[in-house]
Order: sequence, then structure tokens, then C-alpha cells
Amino acid sequence: MIASRARHVTDEMFYVAAKTLAHMVSEQDIDRGTIFPPLSSIREVSGAIATAVAQEAYDSGLATAPKPKDLAAHVRSLMYQPCYRSYV
Repeated sequence: MIASRARHVTDEMFYVAAKTLAHMVSEQDIDRGTIFPPLSSIREVSGAIATAVAQEAYDSGLATAPKPKDLAAHVRSLMYQPCYRSYV
């Protein structure tokens, strides 16, 4: 939503997010009995979902921001970077 500045969330955006998440579950995950990708890949998964939802916003004409040439890179540039200052 932030990457595309879409003002509305549609059912299609929820569908795209769910479909993207489902595609990121590997056969190994399923064999282990999990239905989600491992938490260790949360940044990759979040970036892929955000990119897919932003693409849907552009495709449906709901985005108000100009579309960047590399949408995935733009989404990654907006992601929070957990960098903590060392006080030791």
C-alpha cells in the first residue's frame, strides 16, 4: 500500500497476497507439516507479497504513485531495516 500509495484495499489485493504467500511454501515445508514459509525468510516473503500487492494496485488503476522501473527494488528500499546501535 505504501509503495503504490493505493488508497483502497480490494478483495483482489487480499487474494494476490494469499496466493503469493501460498506460492512461497515449499514442498519441504509441506512435508514438515507447515503451511507457511519459515520465519527465517520473513523479509523475502514480506517483500514478495508487498511487491505483488503493489503490482495489483498499479494493474487495477488504484495506485497514486508513479510506478518505479523496478517495483521489487522500490519495495525493498521501503522496508524497515532493523539496525541497532551498540552501546557496549
